[in-house]
Amino acid sequence: MAVVVSTGLSWGLYEWLPKSYRSSVLVQFEEQKVRYVQSVDEPAGDKPEFVMANRVGAMSEWLYKQELLMQVAQEFHLYGYEKEGSTREYDDYIASRMRKEVKFDVKEAPFVRVSFADSSPEMARDVIARLSGLFVKEHSESRAVIAESSSEFLQHELDVLKKKLEVKEKALAEFKQSHLGQLPEQLNSNMHAIDRLETELAAQQEVEKTVSLRLDSVDKAIREYEDPASDVGPQRATKDPRLSRIKQLERNLAALQSTYKESYPDVASVRNEIKKLQAMSTEDYIELYIDQEPAIDSDTGVKRKRKAIDPYKTELTKQREDILRELELVRLRQSRIKAEIRKYEARIEGTTVNQQELMSIQRDYENLQKNYQSILEKKMTIGMASDLEQKSQGTKLRIVQQAGLPNLPEKPNIYFILFGGFGFGCAVGFGSAFGIELLRRGFVSAEEVELTLGLPVLAAISQFESAWPGSAKGSVEPVARKPRLLSLPGLNREDSTTSGAMQVAVGPELVAMWYPRSAVAEQYRVAATRLGLMVDKQKSTVVCISSALMGEGKTSTALNLAHVLSRDLNRKTVLLDCDLKRPMVHAYAGLELAAGVAEVLLGHKTLEECLEYHEQLGVWILPAGIEQSGTAALTHADRLSELIASLRERFDYVVVDSPPLLPVAEAMLIVRSADVVAHVVRARATSRDVVSSAIKMIGQERAVAVILNGVEAQDAPYSYYNYSSRVYESNRKQLR
Repeated sequence: MAVVVSTGLSWGLYEWLPKSYRSSVLVQFEEQKVRYVQSVDEPAGDKPEFVMANRVGAMSEWLYKQELLMQVAQEFHLYGYEKEGSTREYDDYIASRMRKEVKFDVKEAPFVRVSFADSSPEMARDVIARLSGLFVKEHSESRAVIAESSSEFLQHELDVLKKKLEVKEKALAEFKQSHLGQLPEQLNSNMHAIDRLETELAAQQEVEKTVSLRLDSVDKAIREYEDPASDVGPQRATKDPRLSRIKQLERNLAALQSTYKESYPDVASVRNEIKKLQAMSTEDYIELYIDQEPAIDSDTGVKRKRKAIDPYKTELTKQREDILRELELVRLRQSRIKAEIRKYEARIEGTTVNQQELMSIQRDYENLQKNYQSILEKKMTIGMASDLEQKSQGTKLRIVQQAGLPNLPEKPNIYFILFGGFGFGCAVGFGSAFGIELLRRGFVSAEEVELTLGLPVLAAISQFESAWPGSAKGSVEPVARKPRLLSLPGLNREDSTTSGAMQVAVGPELVAMWYPRSAVAEQYRVAATRLGLMVDKQKSTVVCISSALMGEGKTSTALNLAHVLSRDLNRKTVLLDCDLKRPMVHAYAGLELAAGVAEVLLGHKTLEECLEYHEQLGVWILPAGIEQSGTAALTHADRLSELIASLRERFDYVVVDSPPLLPVAEAMLIVRSADVVAHVVRARATSRDVVSSAIKMIGQERAVAVILNGVEAQDAPYSYYNYSSRVYESNRKQLR
């Protein structure tokens, strides 16, 4: 039904919406007959996508001209346009509107489809036919004019650029001439020159050191020779001047040999003098060089001998003068080298300073050269294109498919609207069905409960069958389902001293007792732990186990939770069966129906008389009672409050199994007496609206949490139903 209605509405919408028809022509670009020569309307390159993009750009630029659009609008009275009385603003509006309706569709090269849309199919056909005809005519007539005018313009640009190039070339030459030696390209040569000069300077410094050593040696020899202490005194007789002279000459020879070769004249002269002195005796040496005719001192009148001209001293003096001249020459050469180094360093500094200016001049010059070359190539290309046009070998345009009358409107798209309506109808129909089914099937996982109700989930309890290994269900369930059982020794009143020896027939629903290592029992322990965190450090807590309807697992949840609180958390716990119309706690626990809540509320029995302790469960149980009129006692809130208050004083946890909220009116009185309400919801069974109604009845005065019961294995969170892969022990070994 939703599909039919939606499709009909979409057809009505199509008929109601304004129509727009589009007509088109197919234009062909005939390629130029001479290849590798670009026409004026083609980019530099032979890639088809570049060529077609340039052609479409040229077409759109021409067809979007306001003069052309106004001419066509006047011819066909498009949009009711009339030239007379029109304003500039209205002309701009009509031109803008026509530009929006013109489209270009690039087909396989060299075809381009040009179209125009209008509310009238005849008008769309006539307008696009006129526009395409004008464009083809204008294109054929204007190419030669464009080529000629472009050639003149480019020639003018070439002349201007040529003058600028000449000026820039002259400036560049003058700059290089004025900064010769300080140009960037001369930087490496300047650096090499400095390295060479520094090497030469280091060599001259070594020569200076050698010459200085020679000078020191000669000065030392002169000082030793002229030392009066060596010539007069009591030791003169023992001193041999000839041997002293020979030793001095040998030192000089060694110094000369360290600097010069054996063929050096000074080396040969010193060697000859040493041989001459070695052949001479000491007396001959003294007679020849030391003692001569006596001379009278003018001051004292004492005669003394005067030395003749000493060739040794003369030679030393000559050597010293030569060494001084050589040392001066070396130092002069060093000064010249240092001056050269400073000159080249100044050039390098000038190169760094002038580099930016030179780069700026060269960059301008190179840009001018590139521009000149580019314009020159364009001028040559345009000249070739003009020649091709004159010889009918350039690119031509022709219309290969005339404008036709469109049959279907472009807007609105009938197929889109109909299929959209059909799809919307399907979505609404199937979505509604899915939503209804989703509401009916109830909750599947704990995440859905938290997102929908905004309440915390204490635990997600899997189906009990997942915890029953093999035939455990068949062996225990028949015993548990007997309507009444005899009194068992395992059950004691508070004041009883009898000890039981018989096994209690507890139903298989008490998974926490029968199979404490199962994943189901573990979830009950999780629920008990989270419940303890909710009440924090409260001394005594009343927990009401409620449900919206019957059959959601409320009683089994109360028994298992009470058992876990007592056995696992070591809390003293009592379980009250307040479902007086349909009591089930005694059946699941293996008790026979006896006096309980009804008798206490009516005052027929005391609490101590009705309260019983279940040995194996470890829980105190207060059954529903026998008297049918006990349901009326639930309406007395003060009596129920007194009962719960007395239980608070004796127990850590008071677990109350309440009747269903929706069918039983007295359930609200029980819920209001609790500190925490644990609302049991059966997965995939209880509808969501029913659960929401029950939660609203509980109200916000007390803490409310949800226990999702009967979760299927594939829906269990974190796959906790595979919590343990081991084979469980027998029932007897697992019972505590």
